[in-house]
Amino acid sequence: MRQVWIVARNDLCTALQRVQTWLLLLVLPAVLIYVAGLGTQGFARRILAPPRLDVVDQDHTSASAAFLTELAAANDTLLICPQEGDPAGACLLEGATLSLPLAEERLSRGVSCATLVIPPGFAAALEGRATAVLTFRPGESLASPELALLAVHSVLGRMVGPAAAARSAISLAESLGVELDEGYYSARLEDARRVWGQGSPIQVATELSPRPVAEVVGAQLLENGFKLSTPSIAAMFVMMSILGMSQTLVEERMNGILRLLGMMPVSRASFLGGRILSTFALGFVQYLALLALGAALGVEFGGGSLPAILLAAAYVLAVTALGLALGTLARTPRQASGLATATLMVLCALGGAWWPLTFVPGWMQVLGHLSPVAWCLDGFNALLFQQGTWGDVLRPVAVLGGFAVVYFALGVRILRRS
Repeated sequence: MRQVWIVARNDLCTALQRVQTWLLLLVLPAVLIYVAGLGTQGFARRILAPPRLDVVDQDHTSASAAFLTELAAANDTLLICPQEGDPAGACLLEGATLSLPLAEERLSRGVSCATLVIPPGFAAALEGRATAVLTFRPGESLASPELALLAVHSVLGRMVGPAAAARSAISLAESLGVELDEGYYSARLEDARRVWGQGSPIQVATELSPRPVAEVVGAQLLENGFKLSTPSIAAMFVMMSILGMSQTLVEERMNGILRLLGMMPVSRASFLGGRILSTFALGFVQYLALLALGAALGVEFGGGSLPAILLAAAYVLAVTALGLALGTLARTPRQASGLATATLMVLCALGGAWWPLTFVPGWMQVLGHLSPVAWCLDGFNALLFQQGTWGDVLRPVAVLGGFAVVYFALGVRILRRS
């Protein structure tokens, strides 16, 4: 065992002296995690956010303000912009004042689903002293503008209805010759609003089905895109680092180093064990460092850090075994490099390192779980997006352990034959 530790330590010291090792281990994946996280968060805010209705208020009265308040409460899925404060930045105004030209530009770029212009005289029109025309301009989306238009009509119906009822009461009283005072209209308007506010005697009960996983993931990406970029990019770069071992093994076989070990005080088993241990240690520390970077960027692990560490260890072990198997299959260093690159591309693409498997069809999710990357990300997604605990990572860890056993058995068998 002492020989294994010595070989592993020497390999680690040699690897860490190279600048390209640090670039591949930490610098490049850290940059990609940050850039991809920001990009994912921005994309989610633009695509996955509730449909935005830009409202240009040219009346600036308490009536128009009340209309906007009612409109915001009419439909929870509709985002009325601008919002006061807008702490989450969901309106994507970035501090700019929403003017009519800006609203038209946002509509043309697809930032908003529709634009509503409240003209001057809106308050007077509600009281029946004038007329006003609200301008509604839909965007190219099929369903969202209709959703916004329905909310506008619903709120206008609730606001115009009491005023119309009060005016009808005045007309009726005047036709009967009743003498009216100045407060008669206000009193009838208040009565109508009170009756209107009681709602219809017939109600519709809405039963909501559980939110799909894709919706849960999308909603959280609005707040922190690093939840998606940290585990996936870390898994890809860890595999990239570890699969380089396959080319080294082929070079040592071709150079006769494994045969020369018979003349040295180090056994073949100790030499290979040390090489495997150093590769595992390098990949494991790399994964932990990148997860720590994610934690610094606000990524929170639901069950704490220990389940994430166990999951990372199981994944690194499986990929290390895969690197050993590929190193025994290849006959030349160039063949080993090509085989490692092809394996990296296929397993990362299928396993969800480039896009979440949550958003792909069911058959592709099944196919993707032939890759250890998919099981690793299943566990991390449960921890990050669903506040998972130990129970949520045990199955992925067990499957990754199975991958490691199969790959190690295959590599050792081929190595003995060769």
